Amino acid sequence: MLKGLKSSVLLLLIILSGCSSSVTTEKEFLKWLGDANNGFVKKNSANGFLLAMKYLPAEYLALNEMGKDEKTEGTYFEEYVAKFKNSRTFLLTISNENANVDASNYNVANLREYNQRIKDLSFAIKKSLVLKTSSGKKYEPVLTTMENLYEIANKKAIYMVFTDDQKEIVNSDRLDIVFHDEFLDTGINHFVFQKEKIDNLPNLNFN
Repeated sequence: MLKGLKSSVLLLLIILSGCSSSVTTEKEFLKWLGDANNGFVKKNSANGFLLAMKYLPAEYLALNEMGKDEKTEGTYFEEYVAKFKNSRTFLLTISNENANVDASNYNVANLREYNQRIKDLSFAIKKSLVLKTSSGKKYEPVLTTMENLYEIANKKAIYMVFTDDQKEIVNSDRLDIVFHDEFLDTGINHFVFQKEKIDNLPNLNFN
C-alpha cells in the first residue's frame, strides 16, 4: 500500500513538473518560442543562406492582434485565440552570411529583375511552398505575405497560413513544410514540426 502511494505521489510530481512551465512577460514568451529545443523553430542552411521556419501559435497571433488595437482589453484574448485556432501559421526568415546578399538581390542583374524578384517573393512563392500532413495529404498556403525587416538589411521574412475545412492540418501529428526553392539555389528544404511540441505552450501569466 505504501509503495503504491509513493508511486502515485511520484507520478503526480512528474505531471505537475511537466505543467509548471510558465512565462510572465511577452518578452519571455518570444524568447521561449525562439528556443529551438521547444520545437517551434527549424533551420536549414545551403548556398550561404540560412532559412529558419518558425511556427506561430494562435496565442502569439492573438497577442499581436491585440497590440494593434488600442481599444482591445485582456478579456478579448480568448476570442482572438479562437480566431486563429483552425489554421497553422508559419514564418520563414531568410538571411545570408554575406551582409550584401539577400533573397531580393541574389543573382539579380538589374532593376527589372529586382522588381520581379520582389513580386516572386511576395506572391509566386506561394507555389513553392507545400505542407504535408502525417497522412500524406498536401496543401498549399492560403496566404503568403513578405515583410521587409529593415533593421537587418539582408533578412527577409515570409508569413504563410495553411488551413482546410476538414481540419486535417490542425489535427495532423506531423507537419512537413516543404520549400521548393526556385530563387536562391538552396534546393528542396524540409521543416518538420510535431503536433505534440507545437501544441504544448507554457502558461501565459501576463496581461
